[in-house]
Amino acid sequence: MNSIKIKIIFLSIFLLAASTIIFAQKEGDRILAVVGNDVILESDLQYQMQLYARQNQLTSVSPVIVQQIFQQLLTEKIILAKAEQDSIVVKDEEVNKELEFRIKSIVEQVGSEDRIQEIYGMPLVKIKLMLKDDLMKKLKSDKMRRKKFGTPVKVSDKETRDFYFAFKDSIPDAKEEFELSHILLTRNLTASEKQAARDKALLILDSVKSGVDFSELAKRNSDDKGSAVNGGDLGFAKRGVFVKEFEETLFTLNIGEVSNIVETEFGFHIIKLLEKKGEQYRGQHILVAFQKLEASDFETINTLNAIKDSILSGKYTFEDAAKKFSQDPETSTKGGYLGFVPVDKLDSLYMNALNNINIGEISKPVKTSVDKNYGYELLLLKSKTQPHKLTLENDFDRIRKFAQISKENKAFDGWIEELKKNIYVDVKF
Repeated sequence: MNSIKIKIIFLSIFLLAASTIIFAQKEGDRILAVVGNDVILESDLQYQMQLYARQNQLTSVSPVIVQQIFQQLLTEKIILAKAEQDSIVVKDEEVNKELEFRIKSIVEQVGSEDRIQEIYGMPLVKIKLMLKDDLMKKLKSDKMRRKKFGTPVKVSDKETRDFYFAFKDSIPDAKEEFELSHILLTRNLTASEKQAARDKALLILDSVKSGVDFSELAKRNSDDKGSAVNGGDLGFAKRGVFVKEFEETLFTLNIGEVSNIVETEFGFHIIKLLEKKGEQYRGQHILVAFQKLEASDFETINTLNAIKDSILSGKYTFEDAAKKFSQDPETSTKGGYLGFVPVDKLDSLYMNALNNINIGEISKPVKTSVDKNYGYELLLLKSKTQPHKLTLENDFDRIRKFAQISKENKAFDGWIEELKKNIYVDVKF
C-alpha cells in the first residue's frame, strides 16, 4: 500500500481511539524513548497496540503499524514538551468537559458503557481516573497545535490536480455512501422509569441495613458491571474523579459507613467508604441505572412524526425544522446536514430505514442506539453514491480534501523536525 494512503487511514483510526492510558512504570518496563523530561515506556506502546488490535478486530499488529503507533506516541511527546516550554495552560473544567465528551464518544463507538469497561478491563470511574491526566496532556498538545496551525491550509486547484496525478493510484476509492441530513430528539427519562430505579435501590439499601454483605449485593445487583465483579470496589481515587454528587457523599463518609440513596446522571448509588490513605479514598458502590423502556418512547416518536408532517405539508423545509427542533448541537445549525456517510458505518436500523425510502424522502423515526442513552431521529436521504474510483471530473472536492491532508501532513512533519532541534529526543526503540 502506498505510504500516503497508509498515513491517511492510520491517522483517522488513531484519532478515534480513546486517549492513551499511561500506566505506572513497572519494574523492568523498558524505556523506548526519552523526550524532554518525559519517557515512552514499552508498556505504553504495548497498550496502544492492544487497543488498536481490539478496535480493528485483529489477532496481531503488523510491524508497519507498530512503527506508526510508536511514531505517533513520539510525536505527541514532542508536542507536549513544546507546550510545556511555552507554558500552555489547561484548566480543570476544560479537562472535565473533554473527559465527558470522550466517554460519550467512546460509548457511541463501542455500543455501551458496559462494553467500554469490558474493553479496558476496569470500572468506568477508574477509566476516567486513568484518562484524566493523559487528557490534560493531550489538551495541552492540542492547544500547541492550534497555536501553530490555527488557520486551515489552503489548496489551490492546480495543487489539487497535481496531487491527483501524483497519487491517483493510491487515493482510496469512494465507498457506497448515503448523503444524509437528520433531525434528532433525545429520549428523556420518564418519572415512572426514574421511580422504578429508586424503588429497586431502596430495596437493596434495606438489605444492606439488615446485614446482607455489601460486596455480594453489588455482584448480584450493580449495573456498574466493571466494578460489580469486584464487589463494587472502585479502588483508590482523589477528588475530581467522580461526578459531583457521588464525590460529595463518598468524601464525607466515615470508614465502613454506608450512604443513603445518591442520585447522579447515571442512576441511584449506594456508597460505602472502605479506607483512606491521605487524600485518596477507596470506596465501593452499587449502581441502579435508569432503565429506559421502549413502551415509553411514544412521546418522542409522535413528536418526530408531527415534525415530519409539518415538513411534508410545506410548513417547514427539512433544514429549517432541523435548526428549530433538532437536539444535535453539531448539526442543527447546519440544517441537520451529516454529509456523506459510508454504508459500513451504518447499522441495520439505519439501513432498514434508508432502504425503504427514495432520494429526497424522509424516513420514519429511527432509534439511534441500543444503549440506554438513546434517542430517535428522522433521516433525509439527499443522494446515494455507488463505489467508484475518484476522478477530477466527478470528485474534485474530495480529491482537494486528500490534497489538503497531504499538505498539512508535510507542514506538520516539518514542524516536528524543527522542534527536535530544541527538544531532547533519544529513541531507543
